[in-house]
Amino acid sequence: MGAGQSTDYSGASPEELSHLLAERFATKCFTPLELTHFKDNFFSRAAEQGGLRYWNEQILSDFLGIPDGSFSSAGESSLDAGPVLFRMVSYLAAFPFQNTLAPSVLTFEAMVKVVVLLTERYGKVLRRGRKDRIKLLFGSLADVGRKHVEQHSEKGRKEDHSSAENTDEEPCPAKSHAAGFSIDEPANDEYDEDEDDDLALAALESLDAIDVFKHDHRVDKTVYETGISLDTFRRLIMLLLAIAPLKPLEHVKKYTSDMSPGRIEEIRKEADTIIAAFRPDESGGGITYRAFARTILTSLPYLFDPLTALFEHLLFSEKLNLSQKRQSETEPEVSRDDNTEGTERTGESPLVSKPILLPGSFESTILTPSALAHLSFFLSSNAKSMNLYRSGIRLHPVFSTAAHGSSLTSFSHNVLTWQSANVLLLQGAVVGKGEETVTIGAFIPQSWKSSSSHGSSSSSDALPCLFQLSPKHQVLPGNPSSSVHQQKNLPTAWFSTHTGLAIGCKIPPASRSQHLSPKPHGAASLTVDVNLESAELFLEPVGHEGVFLPAGNSSMEDASVKLRIDIYTLEVWGVVPDPELAASAEPSTSAVEAQRAQWDFEAREAERRRNINLKTGAGDSAKESARWLLETAGVIGDHGQYSGGST
Repeated sequence: MGAGQSTDYSGASPEELSHLLAERFATKCFTPLELTHFKDNFFSRAAEQGGLRYWNEQILSDFLGIPDGSFSSAGESSLDAGPVLFRMVSYLAAFPFQNTLAPSVLTFEAMVKVVVLLTERYGKVLRRGRKDRIKLLFGSLADVGRKHVEQHSEKGRKEDHSSAENTDEEPCPAKSHAAGFSIDEPANDEYDEDEDDDLALAALESLDAIDVFKHDHRVDKTVYETGISLDTFRRLIMLLLAIAPLKPLEHVKKYTSDMSPGRIEEIRKEADTIIAAFRPDESGGGITYRAFARTILTSLPYLFDPLTALFEHLLFSEKLNLSQKRQSETEPEVSRDDNTEGTERTGESPLVSKPILLPGSFESTILTPSALAHLSFFLSSNAKSMNLYRSGIRLHPVFSTAAHGSSLTSFSHNVLTWQSANVLLLQGAVVGKGEETVTIGAFIPQSWKSSSSHGSSSSSDALPCLFQLSPKHQVLPGNPSSSVHQQKNLPTAWFSTHTGLAIGCKIPPASRSQHLSPKPHGAASLTVDVNLESAELFLEPVGHEGVFLPAGNSSMEDASVKLRIDIYTLEVWGVVPDPELAASAEPSTSAVEAQRAQWDFEAREAERRRNINLKTGAGDSAKESARWLLETAGVIGDHGQYSGGST
């Protein structure tokens, strides 16, 4: 395009430019087949008024399968996220003219932009990828125009929806993005007005309409000077927790319908632990942009991933033939952000999600559906930065104190034979804090080793992390410094029959005369005693010399933390990669098969030692003593069978 075309747009209105931009998005970000499905889904359901085809809140919620916020007998709504989602969409639909056009009527062109932004197809639209997307998501949730946001009643929402359908106005909470007050600048001092201008300019570059934007449509900074109300954010997070495992072709109602009061309460509690990580303003100001951006970038990078699968539904029409490939070799490559992984671009997407927990020797008392969804918002098992559900990994039960007992011998037999990445989880009561329950975990990308092996070995390129799921979400990432991980006295995970378990600790030199305990080191460490009954968590707001770095949303003003925990349950889950999605080709023998082979070897060795002992002719007393020793070591069970393992 040349300067002549720039002149052609000199008199164009924001509405006209927005329409042209949507056309450009449609051709660059969707395949022809996807666009055909998209049009069928939109126009077959669209309402019409005055020749304008559009979607209202009811149509959007019905198509996506979002609960309608019906109230229970106790007066509490279930997953009342429909109004929040519609509000977000109405804001994003105005991109890049949110200041002028938001909230926008959900025409087909407007929905094109929404799907591009929410399905991460923005590689040539947003210059800074996820960082720009975070700005847009914050703006779509922020309560501009009022410092204290009242909770919407069911009656109020119904009135808004009813009045919108009987006018030419766009059916949404139209006042939610009106210009309003400004709060103190320091609360959002990470906001950069020039960056936000760049965000819109990148989108307009393809139209050569930059001059129009520069002169008439600068981004409204007011939206970044307010906050997100806790009620708004809680309703959205509860929806994200419920639909976290969602695949593009799955029906959403599989995860959102027929929820029991207990399930709703479980989701609500999990949502509150996540909200606590954003450090909401206790005076009612909500969540600031600074806290929102820092927390998402550093400790909840996959929080909004469920929206990708949710809005991919618009690109699949049940009326059309879904057996066709979505992208043939002759079709152009779809533009995407280089830092994200989209959904499958060739062939069909799976219709059903596979359970992430594999069957085995025990069932988890910690990994509830909500806790698994919570893990998927930040935990990645590989260097491709894909969450648990996208990466296709499975979690294999390796060890549980509830099933295998609180014995280091049993821990050694089950965990040290697991030759792959694993996740350790423990839940217990904080000593001195009444009945407060804490849930802590660690992702360990290596296999555990005994103290004689100096910790854990690794060929993985993934980094470890230490995290807390409750009562407040917190993630302490692994230190990428190679010098740290090369130190034999500073392993990620360490096991000793004399001192217990240690994660992120400094190991004292070996001594024949005494067994010194591991020492906390760096920003975070976790130790567990030899009886697997108590643990100590050490957190420092500073420190870059250890295995773990400080939490991304911590500050120098935070106090050091030392928690002593009475353990209720400790579990170890092995990470089993999906062979089709694994980052690198692994040997054909899986970690599960390798563990079983090791157990078979131990059983044969136990039998060999038993037979040798019996051949000595020492009598029944020696025989029983040998069997007792093997049972105590966990090598054979109570009836002579080798113990451990899963089916």
